[in-house]
Amino acid sequence: MLVGLIVPKLSPYRNIIKTIIACILIIGLVWYSYRVEMPSKDPAIFSQTTVPLLLNSGEVQTKEAEVSIILWFENGDIPHGTWTKRPTPDWIWTYNELQTGSEKVAVTLSGHQMIDKNEESSLYRWYTTMSEELAKTGGLIYIDERVDQAMDISSYLSKTNALPAQWALIGNMVSIAAYQNYFLTSVLAGQDRINIQLLSRGKNTEGRTVLAIPALLKEF
Repeated sequence: MLVGLIVPKLSPYRNIIKTIIACILIIGLVWYSYRVEMPSKDPAIFSQTTVPLLLNSGEVQTKEAEVSIILWFENGDIPHGTWTKRPTPDWIWTYNELQTGSEKVAVTLSGHQMIDKNEESSLYRWYTTMSEELAKTGGLIYIDERVDQAMDISSYLSKTNALPAQWALIGNMVSIAAYQNYFLTSVLAGQDRINIQLLSRGKNTEGRTVLAIPALLKEF
């Protein structure tokens, strides 16, 4: 008799416990899937997956990079709001006009700064937004990032799935121009469309490297 009375009373609790456990498992799976699909906010993880610039590439050990940026407007008009959209909070733009023809004047905004890994991440996010905006008005972004260290260019290109288009070996300097899907700005180099140029000179890690997007404008 006691058994017959006790079993019916425990059965509902067992069902409730099973339901709670099932809910916990479902919530856990949803949370895990969300963590896997969404990019991490941790700078180290974020940089390895979405920031293909030098400091966050994992290919150099130096902590700072020298960055120069040129915004080029062939028609001479700077879109409204461009001045206030900076790669880093303390970035300063310099205005300049260039004669490109008998009656044509191009306008540029340029800036120069030393940056660390976190600032490099901000710069890349700025680039992905601005390159799309400026493309609508015919503007171009040129980025020049330099570090005091030689690096394995082939490893960097492999990691970022870049396709080499042109290359040269001059003494202890390697130069490779390539195309990859990360960078939106592109130019023609001869008959090849490129959007990245890497040059590195030196031996082992002693030397200097430059990453230019989409191509090098300054002497290296």
